[in-house]
Amino acid sequence: MKKKETEFLTEEEAQAMLRVPDRRTLQGKRDYAILLTLLTTGLRKAEICSLKVEDLKTYRNQAVIDVIGKGQKFRRIPLNSGTLLAIKDYLKTTGNGADPAHSIFNTLGKHGPYQERSLTPKAVDCLIKSLANKALIRKRIHPHVMRHTFATILLDKDNDLKTVQALMGHSHIRTTETYLHSTDDRKVEAIQSLQFGV
Repeated sequence: MKKKETEFLTEEEAQAMLRVPDRRTLQGKRDYAILLTLLTTGLRKAEICSLKVEDLKTYRNQAVIDVIGKGQKFRRIPLNSGTLLAIKDYLKTTGNGADPAHSIFNTLGKHGPYQERSLTPKAVDCLIKSLANKALIRKRIHPHVMRHTFATILLDKDNDLKTVQALMGHSHIRTTETYLHSTDDRKVEAIQSLQFGV
């Protein structure tokens, strides 16, 4: 039996989703920061929901986020400057950046006031589906697709498998290897697009 293809976004589709949130609003800042964090860190939805302000750190002059993942495994993930800026912008707007024990991402009240509840995995599901619909992406999108996208794009950009494995928090390299098939398919398509000597 053939294994089901791992769904992922192209870079263009990811950019389309990132253009959806209105970053002039609190909700838009939050949604943008969540999506960008998922796309640039490969976090699972449960991991992004459990992030605290104290998990944002500087390590060897690099912004990082410390994560306790599946199986209670610790991993430290570097943050690019755009992701760090988006998170800080959101925290500044909420005023919650000073309390180390505070959740980074929270639910928002329907009529504006900020609520003191951590984001839930179900809320992340709804958010990602909504952003994908508004970006007119017709694939079956859920938060784990952002994780697949992260791994696939890193591998497409010739990052080595061991590095991607460490960033993803995979115990076994075989798990990370599942993201190689999509890059192999793209290589075949690229070669087939060449029309020399026909």
